[in-house]
Amino acid sequence: MVTQDSEAQFIDIDDVRIGMYVYIDLGWIKHPFALNSFKISARDQIDTLIKLGVKRIRWSPDKSDPEPGTEPAAESGQANGKVGAGGTAPTGADAVRKGSAAQAIDPTNTASADSSSADAFIEAGATARQAIAEAVAADAAVQAEVRRQRRDKLNVQRESLEVCEREFTSASRSYRQVLDQVTSHPENARAQVAEMVGGMVSKMLEQEETAIRLLSESVGERASQHSVNVTVISLLLGKSMGLDTVQLDVLGSGALLHDIGLIALPERLRWLDSQFSSVERRMYQEHVTHGITIGTRMKLPAEQLAIIAQHHELADGRGYPNQLAGEQITPLARIVALVNLYDNLCNPANPTQAITPHEALALIFAQMRHQFDNKVLMPFIRMMGVYPPGSVVELSDGRMALVVSVNAARPLKPNVVVYEPRVPRDEALVEDLEQASELGIRRSLKPLQLPKAAFDYLSPRQRICYFFERARNAREIEFAT
Repeated sequence: MVTQDSEAQFIDIDDVRIGMYVYIDLGWIKHPFALNSFKISARDQIDTLIKLGVKRIRWSPDKSDPEPGTEPAAESGQANGKVGAGGTAPTGADAVRKGSAAQAIDPTNTASADSSSADAFIEAGATARQAIAEAVAADAAVQAEVRRQRRDKLNVQRESLEVCEREFTSASRSYRQVLDQVTSHPENARAQVAEMVGGMVSKMLEQEETAIRLLSESVGERASQHSVNVTVISLLLGKSMGLDTVQLDVLGSGALLHDIGLIALPERLRWLDSQFSSVERRMYQEHVTHGITIGTRMKLPAEQLAIIAQHHELADGRGYPNQLAGEQITPLARIVALVNLYDNLCNPANPTQAITPHEALALIFAQMRHQFDNKVLMPFIRMMGVYPPGSVVELSDGRMALVVSVNAARPLKPNVVVYEPRVPRDEALVEDLEQASELGIRRSLKPLQLPKAAFDYLSPRQRICYFFERARNAREIEFAT
């Protein structure tokens, strides 16, 4: 910015003297001086101005105190070499510089001074340009690294989800094969169940900490989703309760086959509907008896048959078919009964009657806790967290998010996808709230409370499907990238 001075005048560079206050009308990068306006204090400053090619320069008489006998000519005064405003003709160094500088001044010293000033300016300019170039390059490198890390995290995230969805689809397909041969080859069906569940138990026990992962609602087959969901969550709950491998195998097989008796019912009665008549409801409840019959033909162990027989029994004795209560219900059947109800609340036959996972958990705890063994209910709530996968939430900073996974061992800080309009939906990163100590969940939201843009972005599931994966912390993901 050019400094304004109402008293400033232009003079030739040859008339500049020590003590004069001058203004340099050049950009700061084009000269080596600290300021664009200053008082000349040394001869080499004048030499530098000459070297820069300055012919005329502004100066302020009011701010100047030139050395005696060296008063410069004013802008309206005489030409170079004539008497100046003070009536004194240039003498000494001035006359020599204008007429015969070569004789009056040692040419070696003058050349040396000019050369040093020019070299210093050139070097300063080169250094500045190099610094700018290095800063730009460093910033570009940082941005490239940020993009690379984000891309790598996205790849890890997508790969993890794809693995879970493949596993769920495989389990769904295996269950369909069991249904296809359970009537004609019941013992083969039993062997297939044992192989499938054994593989799930083995993978789950290999993981020190396991996360419950929300999947796309399109995975698997609708007819298989409920049974696989109940199996996955029951095994996770059994693991969190400390069951051993043998108990988990029994639990998983019983959970997978708990509704096997539905295949003996007409198609329209295979999904419990609140609109059923009393006769239809009784017919639906008979799937338990059908299941025991089928399980017996499969030659299932007694503990697995007990799960099929008791998965609708309740601790308060109001279940069916035998109104068993408390200790009359086997421990493994108590697990499946609770998980079965939870999944039916989230995934009813009529999707419009579905409630969110958070609402389902809250309803069970607030209004149905007397129906379940407290030694099963409390571990279930601890494992699922207050906001199970599939819950829509508002974060403490006001942003909206979808809970997509929960570490079964540390459920209070789940992983979420946050609604970020500036980030494309398919590039949204999963945020681990455990790593964001300043961020938490303020409250649960109903999907219909979301603005349309947020609803489309987060895509709350109408049907909730779960699978398990090894829990990964932020450090592991960063190391993997």
